[in-house]
Amino acid sequence: MSNRPKRIRIVSELGKPQTLADGEEQFISYGRGARLVILGLGPDPAAIVPLLPSEDVSYIECPEFEAQMPPGWARALPRSWVRIGINDLDPETVRVSRILQYRPAQRLFPSFWGPILARIQWLRLSQRAPQARNDAEVWIPAKPDGLLVPELKSALEACGRSVRLLPPDALPRTLPKFLARSRPALFLSINFAGLDPLGETFHLLRAAGSEVAVWCVDNPFHLLSGVKAGWWRKAALLVTDDSFLPLLREHGAQRLLHMPLAAWPEHFGAGSNGPDQDVSGRLVFVGRSQFPKKQGFFAGLDLPDMAWREALHMLDIGERPDFLWWRQRLGVRELWPASTVRRAGLGADECSRELRSRCLRTAARDAPLTVFGDMVWREAAPEATDLRPEVDYYGPLRHIYAQAAACLNVTSLLLPTGLNQRHFDVWAAGGLLITDATPGLSLFPEELCRETRFRWPEEIESIFRRLTTDKSLCADLSREWRKLILAEHTYRHRMERLLNWLELEKASS
Repeated sequence: MSNRPKRIRIVSELGKPQTLADGEEQFISYGRGARLVILGLGPDPAAIVPLLPSEDVSYIECPEFEAQMPPGWARALPRSWVRIGINDLDPETVRVSRILQYRPAQRLFPSFWGPILARIQWLRLSQRAPQARNDAEVWIPAKPDGLLVPELKSALEACGRSVRLLPPDALPRTLPKFLARSRPALFLSINFAGLDPLGETFHLLRAAGSEVAVWCVDNPFHLLSGVKAGWWRKAALLVTDDSFLPLLREHGAQRLLHMPLAAWPEHFGAGSNGPDQDVSGRLVFVGRSQFPKKQGFFAGLDLPDMAWREALHMLDIGERPDFLWWRQRLGVRELWPASTVRRAGLGADECSRELRSRCLRTAARDAPLTVFGDMVWREAAPEATDLRPEVDYYGPLRHIYAQAAACLNVTSLLLPTGLNQRHFDVWAAGGLLITDATPGLSLFPEELCRETRFRWPEEIESIFRRLTTDKSLCADLSREWRKLILAEHTYRHRMERLLNWLELEKASS
């Protein structure tokens, strides 16, 4: 039989049992100096004590880790070693110290160790290349053609900011290099892009004095299912759907702002001046049949037959089996860190697909419908015979919106009170939007919404006929909607509100 001692098992920050690795090879050392600072003592401090000095040694340990150690663990520490906290890690201490770090510690309790490791990293970095914060600079981790990037860059520049795009996949590895050159006032992430699951990027940016905001354009709990530590609770979270605000607060979020999507008039405002898209007189729908990588996201999940039948009945009577309904119906209480939230999301997404299919099939029977999208619609809505390829969002889409008789929208049930880009872009382009009765329409005046919304698919054709035959009503609606969008709902409005909320409203000259 092996005489090797049985390894200690503990429960990590996320409630998962973990077996602790031990031995001196589990420690990494960096920095130079006469003092020694130990970050995490590991499961067997008695094994490392003989290898280390007895004087000028201080250490930090996570209380949750220490509480799970066996009797005698603390007795192995020399009395001369001094326990310190994060506030004791001042620039001078870091400058004259060698750091010895128990490598598994950060993975086990990232919320405790993240700020400590980031503070040390930032102090060491700033000693080599001190930089004042540039209050006029915003960093966005995204590719130039990424989701919302052109819109936000244009809007922030109009607010007097300079915008720097960072390769999101390279962070956090490359972040120290960027911070050595400048410090932004704001790091704005879209859907957690550029932010690693354990929060290393977040903590380093906060240690450097930069604000970190995450705009959750999609369902925030779907996005959070990929986050493996509680750092997100301290980030500034922006949500397009305000129905998530109470749930996020219940799960510990501290800084929340409802920030709907908006229009980019510099692009969509020129919709009518473009090549003919062959959609004159037609009702147009533009959209994918499902979001990218859906199958992998919902892999291994299914829905109870009874719940699915109930959801279909709700659609029959004009009700909305949305994400919140599915959460209650399936009894999903904890939305993070458990990934069970995805099951409620699957129900809402499947209902969204069913609702879109019903709307397209009904509209195609009664109106001249054109669908721009993927080939799945040929099966999901066979009545829609004029099926055309997907279009580039930043290409001819604005011309399609402007030239069509009307555009059809069906809002995803993953966002119970949310709005999508069509609610803003179509009107900004000078078009006409017919949309489902999502509660998110409460953002707009009722007198405008009631003319163009439907509760049942069967209402689409009558709204389309009324609007296209009453030219005066059609022109009035298009004009008033466009006036409203440009006056209150552009991306510049959203960025101004965000900067004011974060108290970053004054850029340096």
